[in-house]
Amino acid sequence: MQNILKLMGYMRPYWKQATIGPLMKLIEVMLELMQPRLVQRIVDEGIAGGDLDLVIETGLWMLGLAIGGVLFAIGNAWFGVWVAQRVETDVRSALFGKIQSLSFGNLDKLSTGHLITRLTNDVRQVGEVARLLLRILSRMPMSMVGGLAMAIITSPRLGLIFIGLVPVILGT
Repeated sequence: MQNILKLMGYMRPYWKQATIGPLMKLIEVMLELMQPRLVQRIVDEGIAGGDLDLVIETGLWMLGLAIGGVLFAIGNAWFGVWVAQRVETDVRSALFGKIQSLSFGNLDKLSTGHLITRLTNDVRQVGEVARLLLRILSRMPMSMVGGLAMAIITSPRLGLIFIGLVPVILGT
């Protein structure tokens, strides 16, 4: 946890971009969660009622929402990578400064190749964690909360069952 907090410290200068990315992910998740409701409308009102215009109109809405979801996913990826690259650059500079401050005795113990390899690989791993935080891990809680909300809207009893199962799912 301490390392994640340090990583957040490196993200602080880019807080606006680091916030925009997950917000785009939230919109993407919301657009995806609307799709089943539109399918329900097609089946319940369009097909059952024989209303072909409603089926076509709702299908076009679904297509528009899917395209919007893709665009927001691309935006989330772009901001996530942008922030992660800036964080990598800052961490690399900090580590290079730390290496520059090492004593000659320490530099004799550590080979140049070892230092370069550690610097490159460790910084790359930090960037991967930043990308993971901004792009992937932000999606899980959003999908879970949004899915629960949609379940409650669709069927309150089913939603309550899901809410009861959440601790079991999180506990495993």
